Amino acid sequence: MSKKTKEKEQKIPILSVKVARKELPDVGELVIGTVSKIFEHGAYVLLDEYGGLEAYAPINEIVQSWFHSIKDYLKPNQKTVFRVIRVDPKRKLIDISLRKVRDEEKREKLMKWKRTLRAVKLFELVSQKVGIPTQELVEKIGWKFEDIYGDMLKGFEEIAKTGKTDILIKLGIPEKIVNAIYEIAKEHIEIPEVTISGIIRMINIKPDGVEHIKNVLIKAQEKAKEYKDVKVKIYVLGPPRYRIDVTSKDPKKADQVLKELATFIIEGFKKKGGEASFTKIGEQK
Repeated sequence: MSKKTKEKEQKIPILSVKVARKELPDVGELVIGTVSKIFEHGAYVLLDEYGGLEAYAPINEIVQSWFHSIKDYLKPNQKTVFRVIRVDPKRKLIDISLRKVRDEEKREKLMKWKRTLRAVKLFELVSQKVGIPTQELVEKIGWKFEDIYGDMLKGFEEIAKTGKTDILIKLGIPEKIVNAIYEIAKEHIEIPEVTISGIIRMINIKPDGVEHIKNVLIKAQEKAKEYKDVKVKIYVLGPPRYRIDVTSKDPKKADQVLKELATFIIEGFKKKGGEASFTKIGEQK
C-alpha cells in the first residue's frame, strides 16, 4: 500500500445495524473494518457489515517490511478495507489482511460501502416514521432491494425516479411502510438529469423549402411546451441537419418525448413535400 493511499484513508461513520446476511464472512471476501486495538504483533478489527464481529490482522498481513511499524499503516478507530484470509467457523475466529487488498478493490468497496451507509440512514428515517426497528427494515426490505436492484440504495433511487411503489406492494410490504419509504425517497434522493439527443435530416428542394423547415421547427418548439418536467432544445447543426436535445430526470420520458417530437417534425415536413429522417445519437442507422 502506497504512502499516498495511507494519507487519504477515509473516516467513515459507524454503521448502526448488521447488513451482512451471513453470520461469518467467507475466505477471500472484502470487508469493511474499524481498527479497535493495535499491538506489536497485529491489530484487532471490528467488521462493520457483521455487526462489530471481531477479526485479527497479523503484523505480516499489515506491514510491507520489518522497517515499518503497524502504526505507519493503521490508527485506532480507522476504517478501511481488509480481505478475509482465514475463518474458523466453530471458534468464530477470523483473520484478515490489509496487504492483500489492491487499491482498485479498496476504492470500489468503499464506494459500495458509502451507498450502504446512505441506504441504512434512509431506513433509519423510515423507522422513525413507522416505529419499526431499522434492523428489521433492513432485513425485510433492504435485502430484497439487494436481490432486485443489486444494492439497497438503488431501491430508494428507483422509487424516487419513477414514483412507483408497485414492487413494494408485490413484496407484501404493509401500506404504512410503503408510504413512508416513498416519502423518504422523494425527499432525500436527488435524481440527476439526463439528456437524450437525436438528429433530423430535412431536405426540400422547392423554392419555399427553407420556410417549411422554419415553420415545422417553430411548431415543434411550441409542442415541446406541452410536456411537463422536460427541457427541449432544437437547433441547427448545419443544413440539412438539425438536433433535438431532451433533458429530464426520467430517461424513459426523455426518450419518449424525443421520439414524439421527431415523428411530429418528420410527418409535418413530409406533408409539405420534403424528405426527412431521424437518427438517435448513439444509434446506427
